[in-house]
Amino acid sequence: MLYRIFVRRVFGYEKGAFTGAVSSKTGKFEAAAGGTLFLDEIGELEAHMQAKLLKVIEEKHITRVGSTLARPVNLRIIYATNRDLEVFREDLRYRVAAHTIRLKPLRERPEAIIPLAHQFITDFNLKSGRKISVSKNALLVLKHADWRGNVRELRTFIEKACLDALFLADWHESAGEKAPIAELTCEILLSFLPQNEFYDVKIEKLPNRNQSNNLHKANYKQEKEDFDRRRVEIALAKNNGNVSRTAIELNLSRYGLIKKIKRYKIATDE
Repeated sequence: MLYRIFVRRVFGYEKGAFTGAVSSKTGKFEAAAGGTLFLDEIGELEAHMQAKLLKVIEEKHITRVGSTLARPVNLRIIYATNRDLEVFREDLRYRVAAHTIRLKPLRERPEAIIPLAHQFITDFNLKSGRKISVSKNALLVLKHADWRGNVRELRTFIEKACLDALFLADWHESAGEKAPIAELTCEILLSFLPQNEFYDVKIEKLPNRNQSNNLHKANYKQEKEDFDRRRVEIALAKNNGNVSRTAIELNLSRYGLIKKIKRYKIATDE
């Protein structure tokens, strides 16, 4: 199945080539003709997929699924993989490794972490339509994580932390307080970073690090729990204690909502 999807996407297909092909579609190779095509994670390609790719590289022609017409494609291809090149068949390996650029993992490029974090925060602001501020000192804690998932892990981490910053700002507003500017604080970032001995040792070396940070972090977690508890209580009251309807409204599974009810010791009719 994955093989078929891969072939249809990169080679394209003709109308009627398979069930659901109601019209012809240009593949990635044709769309990038005259330019550059980026193929990510090609180390995951199975042997028969590698053979198809090798044929295109050598012959500079593709054939759409459901067609017998060979179409010329003149383009440059950039490949990316986090796996050892030995996973490729030998003839393909010589082709894709003609000019190799090896990137160090993010944990070996600490100077890139903060600029990347700023960019991901900017991207989040554009997507959400909200404004999230962050201080340079707060972002320093990011240099003390391993980031084994590299840039992708950092991006996901920043998006989760930004959502939490918005969550906390909206909570203050719903509590009748003046809504503060959403801020990505050191406490929020620390609450998401993995905890281990290596991490704890390095965190202790941060500038201005003192015992009050642990208290701020504890207070932040308590504020989140208080808001979550009140949100569940309000939704239950609105739905007359009906757990199923409340779960749907809160976008939770029934089991997930019941766990929250038990955790917060909320009385219900069920």
